[in-house]
Parts: sequence; structure tokens; C-alpha cells
Amino acid sequence: MIQAERVDWGSLRCGCGETGAHMPGTFARLLEAGTSSEIAESTLEGHINIQSLLFEVAIPVTSLIVAALQEDLSEAVRLEMLDHLVTCVAGESHWTEVEAGAPEIEIDCQIAAREGIWTLYQEYATGRASMARMLLDVVDSDRERFEYFDAKLIDRVRKRAKRR
Repeated sequence: MIQAERVDWGSLRCGCGETGAHMPGTFARLLEAGTSSEIAESTLEGHINIQSLLFEVAIPVTSLIVAALQEDLSEAVRLEMLDHLVTCVAGESHWTEVEAGAPEIEIDCQIAAREGIWTLYQEYATGRASMARMLLDVVDSDRERFEYFDAKLIDRVRKRAKRR
């Protein structure tokens, strides 16, 4: 993924205790995972976060996730990506990150996610409503836009459910 090449991963702190140098490979394996066991083996948990406490690598990984959501992913991988994105934007800095001078990693993750705001709205509109809505509620700083789209998309989701 070209987006990953822009980052000096070796200079970033990772939840596993190493530098973030391995993150592009870990992320690529997750994108290519075909089974639930492959997804579990290449999870970002323990790297970007430990129990919703974030590490520095979460910031550029947020950008990677938003970019990856524009790709043709399996539904299981897409849901895993959205779940990790929720963690990035709604978590908080690990105490070691606070001590290292990064007390608000989640704010930087929210800014990174905001760069793909329309990708998140697309996720909301195409059936992954609950996770995408949660993300947008945190990420979209334009409350008027969020409330407008939220009302329209909730109505669309209800109509779709009635047809089933």
C-alpha cells in the first residue's frame, strides 16, 4: 500500500514493545486474510492498542485503514478494519505514551480518520450502519452535516429492513 511508504515506521512506538517497522507487513497480512484464523493471526490488537489504550503507531494506521476501506475487501476484513478504526478514534493514550509526550493519540487518529470522511459515510450508507455511525459521531466535526446525513441514512436503513 503506497500510503504505508510515506511513514517512518521504525521511529514509531508500537504496543508490542518493538518499533512500528513491522506494521506495514502486519497490515498487509490483515488485508489479505481469507479466514477468521488468518484475521486473528494478523490482528492489529497489541500493536495499535492494548485494551483500547493507544500507541503511537495507531495514528498512521488510522490513515491506512481509511484508505483500505476504499478497496475491495472481504466482509470479515472490512468489519475488522472498522472495529480497529473505532478503537483508534475512541481509545485513549496508553500511560507510556502520555509519559512520552503523546497524551491525546485519539485526537490525532480522529484527524486522520476525518481525511476519509466520505469513505466513512459510504460505509454508513452501504450496510455497516452501526459501526460507521459510531465512527462518524466521533470523527465528523461538522455536526449539522452529521445530523442531516444521519437522519437520511437511518431512514434508508429502516426502509431496507422493512423490505427484507
